[in-house]
Amino acid sequence: MPTQPLRRICCVEDDDDIRRIMRLSLERIGKMTVDLVADPALAIDSMIAFRPDLVVLDWMMPGMDGPALLRKMRELPETRALPVVFVTAKASQRELAELRALGAAGTISKPFAPKDLPEQLRAIWNALPEEK
Repeated sequence: MPTQPLRRICCVEDDDDIRRIMRLSLERIGKMTVDLVADPALAIDSMIAFRPDLVVLDWMMPGMDGPALLRKMRELPETRALPVVFVTAKASQRELAELRALGAAGTISKPFAPKDLPEQLRAIWNALPEEK
């Protein structure tokens, strides 16, 4: 379990409506600071500048999907250790196993309940191994 509470989240999601729902859910209900990124090509620069505790990635995005973005994150020292949670409508056991193999900390299925999203992310955060 991390020593600090979950406060800063970067959400990479191409759908405007889902980004709006994430912001409302995480800021109003979860009392978190949120950085929303619509274009996965801009996500890593945004993560480096924002310095999130946790990153939420959509699986299916134009140009670069979530797994490709996670692989890119793992190549860079600034983003290598960031915990990543996928929010996805893809939920087969094979696909979930693929995300775990890539190092995803967890997954949340779409559609998700906005009122539950902050607690779902906190539960994943609290299950992470202690920082070294």
